[in-house]
Amino acid sequence: MIDDESPASAWLTAMSLRQQIAATAASIAETEDGVADTLDRLARVRPHDAERLHARAMRARLFAARERNQAAIYRAYADQPPAGDEDTR
Repeated sequence: MIDDESPASAWLTAMSLRQQIAATAASIAETEDGVADTLDRLARVRPHDAERLHARAMRARLFAARERNQAAIYRAYADQPPAGDEDTR
């Protein structure tokens, strides 16, 4: 907790940050998927580099999948009440 910040305010800040991290991770995943698609298209026109380009595309897709997983984790905890508090929704 930061100096005079109330527990409720700290919780709201933490939830907001988790939502922002989730959105950033999802955006990174989209970008990596785009990179993978570009590498696959490039592999079609550069058959001599196709194996290497497809391998890089696969790594980009794996990275995208990890980022989507991280986004899901942060979203899942973004609405959780602080430990020890009851959810009054």
